[in-house]
Amino acid sequence: MKTGVPESELESSVFLLQPGRAILCTTKNGDGSNHVAPFSWINPVSHKPPRVALALLNHPKKQHSLENIERTGEFVINMPGLELAEKLVESSFLTLEGENKFVRSGFTPLPSIKVEPPGIDECKAHLECKVISSINTGDHTLLIADVLCAHYDVDAYGPSLSINTEKFQPALHLFNYNLDKSQVHIFLKSSSSYTIEVPYTSAFNEE
Repeated sequence: MKTGVPESELESSVFLLQPGRAILCTTKNGDGSNHVAPFSWINPVSHKPPRVALALLNHPKKQHSLENIERTGEFVINMPGLELAEKLVESSFLTLEGENKFVRSGFTPLPSIKVEPPGIDECKAHLECKVISSINTGDHTLLIADVLCAHYDVDAYGPSLSINTEKFQPALHLFNYNLDKSQVHIFLKSSSSYTIEVPYTSAFNEE
């Protein structure tokens, strides 16, 4: 049996696309300090050249990461493991005046090669990105960016860049809800992979 999402609640339909691949985005503040925030609306949009698309909130209030990226045109995508889930969530919380999220989170900055924002040493992979265009899509701005440089932990990824699930469990976010003094976040946890072999169809062989 299936049911429909009521039209009055259609904005919630995006949750049908869960889990989201949670990443930590690092940028440079106007004073030159480092900034970090977690996001999950990111996808590859081109293979050759390598490009990604990152959607950040612009309404009702523009996210600080978006302000930084619009000013500098640069950001780094960092891939955290599930062991960083608590820090990942904490990095979404507001800061007090004069407080720095990157410092509060206790992350170790990893110098980048092609852009100014650093990576996060505790993460398993890093994509250094330069914005080439942006699109206002509604309450989000979609940033299209070239991947200028990428590096990864050789224990977490195999030679073909496939994830080694015995060494690296990505932070796959399912859902969250707010309590009076905390947030509860649900992540997908798995320590194995499911492998299948599918024969080519006759139509595929004819092409």
